[in-house]
Amino acid sequence: MIEVKYGKRKVVSYRGNKMVVGGLTAKNKIDILLYISTEFANSNSREELYSLVLTLSEEIFEVDNVTLRLWDGKLLRPERYLQETDPPRRPLKEHEGFSGRVLAQQRSELIHDLSLHPELLDEGETTRCVCCVPVMYKENVLGTISIEKDIPSFYKEDDLEILEAMASQLALALNQMSLISGLIEAQDRINSDLKMGRSVQGHIISSEVAPWNGIHFGFYYEPMVEVSGDYFDVIRKGNHITLLVADVSGHGVSAALVTMTIHHEFRRCIAQGMGLPEIMEYLGESIRPKLPAETYFTAQIVRIYNDLSFSFVNAGHNRLLVFDGESASFMHMDAAGMPLGIVESRRQDYEERFGKLRPGDMLIMFTDGIPEQRDAKGQDTTLERFLYWIHTERDKLTEYAGKDTQQLCDNVIEQWKQHVEGMPRSDDITVLMASCCPELDNAMNSFRQARKSTKEENRNRAITYALKAYEMEPSLHENLKLLSKLHYEDEDYTAAADYLARYIEVSGDANPQVYYTLGNIHFKSNQIANAKREFKRSLSLDYTFTRSSVMLARCYVRGGEIAKAMNTLKRALKSTPGNEMLRESLATVERVAQERGEPVGFPGNGG
Repeated sequence: MIEVKYGKRKVVSYRGNKMVVGGLTAKNKIDILLYISTEFANSNSREELYSLVLTLSEEIFEVDNVTLRLWDGKLLRPERYLQETDPPRRPLKEHEGFSGRVLAQQRSELIHDLSLHPELLDEGETTRCVCCVPVMYKENVLGTISIEKDIPSFYKEDDLEILEAMASQLALALNQMSLISGLIEAQDRINSDLKMGRSVQGHIISSEVAPWNGIHFGFYYEPMVEVSGDYFDVIRKGNHITLLVADVSGHGVSAALVTMTIHHEFRRCIAQGMGLPEIMEYLGESIRPKLPAETYFTAQIVRIYNDLSFSFVNAGHNRLLVFDGESASFMHMDAAGMPLGIVESRRQDYEERFGKLRPGDMLIMFTDGIPEQRDAKGQDTTLERFLYWIHTERDKLTEYAGKDTQQLCDNVIEQWKQHVEGMPRSDDITVLMASCCPELDNAMNSFRQARKSTKEENRNRAITYALKAYEMEPSLHENLKLLSKLHYEDEDYTAAADYLARYIEVSGDANPQVYYTLGNIHFKSNQIANAKREFKRSLSLDYTFTRSSVMLARCYVRGGEIAKAMNTLKRALKSTPGNEMLRESLATVERVAQERGEPVGFPGNGG
């Protein structure tokens, strides 16, 4: 409620003219302008602003009515008013009525007696004196405010000036709210985009890394914001596994988009069988043209082979940490190479280093968000402290068997979080650990005994040793294949299929032959749906793999789908038209199609 005290105004005749006496004084005017400014500054919504226009106008100007109109680009529509008129207010065009004229002219008006201007009123309107001002922000007209009185000559120029000040405050407040609303909407869109980006990025970041041939993994990945400029990947390819950690300069959406490009290009390199320096060259040259200005990325790639040897290349990234399980000490392994995306990348510029893992050893790859994160004292965490945590947490794990690598990683990260507790993240964080199972030698000895027993045709002894090796280390590739073979020969097709499927999953050795073999095992156990799936996988890798085409056709025949069987064989013959096995198989299926239900024989495939 306004606290300014002033006398009631009235209109009197003086020497034949109408004049206003009482009401506002010069001192009142200053106080009221300050009051208006304060009230508008404290409003938090459009509704509050509109209501404030009515309340202030009623208090200050002794109005009979107040009308706030807003311009929608075509019409000046009544938004708020003190009371409805008779006839009711209606939307106005430019130049229509006193409000439309003020809008068009973008100039305030004080009309002392509207009875002299009937063209500005609708029939039946009783308003006689009006102050009408445009609500403008810079050159943009937002609407009008009019204070109305049924008494002629009730308002004076001071009233018009105060109303103009009110309109200016309203325009500023509306513009500010529009900006805030726009910022909120923009932030909401950004947050939505970030969440979507996080979801997309979540699909390219591993949620679990299974063991590979005695190598066990642990990892931690945390974006500074919703999306990350860090990236890591682990790809299995039969006799080797390749690990990548990359760190894109900057943060947020632009850096995250680069990681998605790295993901696709890196996987393409692996599929094409590239060596490590060649991968670095390809990543640099394929991604550099797509990078935002002043953006680059560092990368580190490690490839581990079946014999536990490994190779390593580095593109301006942190050094590779190699933990020696026997001496419980760290070696810092580096290799020459520039970050990617800055200059032309050539494979000869990336040095390839080599090493050998022994049971109990561990490789650690990480981004600089770990050692460079500051604690409450403003000091970096440091690499030395990070290595100390790895030592102490490894010692805490009772009978550490290398299979606890994820637990080790989690414990180290918990130490790190406690150290930097309460401090905002300064960078994305990635840690990837790869440890060699300490029991690997014993597991390999049992596997060798199983293989020896197989050659000696001592099947029971072979299975006993193979299962013992599996118990010590379930991810040994050759042992999984041996277990599948032994169970197949014992006609335990379910177990044979399980071990072979496990081999494919663990090793990443996805080739036409292994899928054909798995499909054949399912076919033997009459698991036709599973058999079809594996034969199709085989053909997706090599559509000319004849035995998979023939066996897929057999699956269709067994399921009574003769037409699909013929189509499968005809498609295969288009690729290899001279293949006799396919021709004979197709002829057999065609006879079945004619004879309807006669037994089917396929040459060259038992069962």
